[in-house]
Amino acid sequence: MLVSAVGSDIFLAIVAFAIILIPAIIIHELGHFFAAKIVGINVLEFGIGFPPRVGRLFTWGETEFTINLLPIGGFVRPLGEDMIGPVGEEKMKRDRETIRDRYEEEVYISEREELRHRGIDDSDMMSVNEAPPVGRIFFMAAGALANFATAMVLFFIVALIGLPTMVGGLSQVVSIPEGSIFYQTEVKVGDAVEKVNGEHFESFITFYDVLEENAGQSVTLSMLRNKTGETYDVVVIPDASQNAGFVQITGVQEDSPAFSAGIKAGDLISHIDGNMIPASGNPAAYLQAETRRFEGRAMPLTILREHADGRSEVVNLTVTPRLNPPEGKGRMGVLIRSQFGINDNTRFADAGFKNELIPQDISGAISHSINTTVNTFKLIASIPGQLMDGSLSGEDARPISIIGISKIGGEFIQRSIQEGPGLLLNFIALISIFLGVSNLLPIPALDGGRIVFVLIEMVRGKPIDPEVEGRIHQIGIMILLALGVLVMIYDVINPPTIP
Repeated sequence: MLVSAVGSDIFLAIVAFAIILIPAIIIHELGHFFAAKIVGINVLEFGIGFPPRVGRLFTWGETEFTINLLPIGGFVRPLGEDMIGPVGEEKMKRDRETIRDRYEEEVYISEREELRHRGIDDSDMMSVNEAPPVGRIFFMAAGALANFATAMVLFFIVALIGLPTMVGGLSQVVSIPEGSIFYQTEVKVGDAVEKVNGEHFESFITFYDVLEENAGQSVTLSMLRNKTGETYDVVVIPDASQNAGFVQITGVQEDSPAFSAGIKAGDLISHIDGNMIPASGNPAAYLQAETRRFEGRAMPLTILREHADGRSEVVNLTVTPRLNPPEGKGRMGVLIRSQFGINDNTRFADAGFKNELIPQDISGAISHSINTTVNTFKLIASIPGQLMDGSLSGEDARPISIIGISKIGGEFIQRSIQEGPGLLLNFIALISIFLGVSNLLPIPALDGGRIVFVLIEMVRGKPIDPEVEGRIHQIGIMILLALGVLVMIYDVINPPTIP
């Protein structure tokens, strides 16, 4: 079974690589290709995958579209530039002569001669270096712009499919004792109520009010099956004439007042200072108000503790809420949620809210696309500051390799089967944005690094020697490859996952 699960994960990662990363890279290169056409730069080859070449697909104008052996994206080969950076005609001639010396049947043909053979007149030829600086910047930035445009289109499609929208509260059934209204029905512990008499209720708090209003009357509860999400209806007569509120402890922080007092995850607080927690309103908020009232002094609690063997016991404890709790820790140091019980001891717990996919109209989809894209850029821009002030850990902001992205993509594919395609499309859009942003970083060998050289040329009034720039880019790509290998190794040792 383990082998089967691992095999499934690997298969999904491969599928994710094929449908997420490869298209994103090809779209990036198409951005460069069409920008070159707009600027007037000649493109000799548009490659799908990386060499060695497998074959030629077709020729469009002066451009050969080729298929290559390594299926890791694609590349554009414009006149006067290799896949890393600009090269001079002399260097290109030396490289071709080296090939000719190794393989005597090879004959050196310059790029311009290739274009002449393809019917391009010399007056219509323009290399990268011959293009005006602004045109070159546009050409180099166009790959990232294509990724950003793709993300916006995907966000737009997601909005048309439907955005998760809160339609009401959810109340989970957490106890079905003998004699409960659910005792001999198909309802199981863990299932949740989403509607009463066909109507959504606003929240867990209003669910109690609805039950109280319908006490002694027959009501139809629309239920959600735990884990499967299957829906079904059950007709019951709730008795809310007697009720009780509880606060469930879902987690206890170490070295907290609750931990020192002996409070455990799963405990139910029923009384505070001898007073029963009211079922109406919000029991969790009631506890929080009491901890503020008792901060710095002993607060007596009555706890119902349920054991795995079905036994339950009443435990009386005393906890002293902190006066100045650390940020995010709370006065007691616990995670909590509200519960209430009705007369037959059936208990319900706050299960949050029910979300449904609500399709947006065209204007709403456009607004969502723009806002999501802008917010993503803001999030990326905030990362350095969050790392410096400690609000974001290095592990959370770790770079992820193609292996890590493919693994996470596989998880999104799996979840999308259950939750709809919007989840996967959002992930693809985010990857497109991150790919574009990373390529615009001012690092040699990346588009951003090449743009820096054009800006330097604009300031100094003349270009840097192409061979010097080429060597700098070669050093940059070697460093990037080395870092890439390290990140891939780390992703294998410590695979990333969806939070």
